[in-house]
Amino acid sequence: MTDLAIGVIGTGKMGADHTETISSVVTRAFVRAVADIDRDRAESAASRIPGARFHVSAEELIQSPDIDAIIIASDSHAHTEQALASIAAGKPVLCEKPLAPTVAECEKILRAEQLAGQRLLQVGFMRRFDPALP
Repeated sequence: MTDLAIGVIGTGKMGADHTETISSVVTRAFVRAVADIDRDRAESAASRIPGARFHVSAEELIQSPDIDAIIIASDSHAHTEQALASIAAGKPVLCEKPLAPTVAECEKILRAEQLAGQRLLQVGFMRRFDPALP
C-alpha cells in the first residue's frame, strides 16, 4: 500500500475542512499541496500543513506529478474547468457540490469521465444533519 498525495483547490471553509479531515482521520493520505486564487491565503494554508506546498494556480496543482488525487473546494464557477483538467490528467477528483453551475456543464464533465474510460469523479455531499448519520 502506498501513500496518497492529495491536492486541495480552494482554501476556504470546505477546503480547510477537507484538509483537517485528511490530516487527522484518514490514514495513508496526506495533503501535499493547496491552491487558491488568493496566493497569500494559499501560502498561509500550506504553511500550516506539514510537508505541503502551495501552487499559484489550480492547473499547476492538477498537473503536478507529485499529486495523486484532487479535491475541488473552490468557487463553484471554477468547478467545470478544474474537474475537466483533473479528469484529463487521469487523477481521481472529489468535487464539492455543485459539480458545475449548469446541467450542460455537468453533462460535459460526465462525458469526459466516460471518455476517460475509468471512474475518476465523485461529488461531495454533506450529510452532517442527516439523523441516520451517527
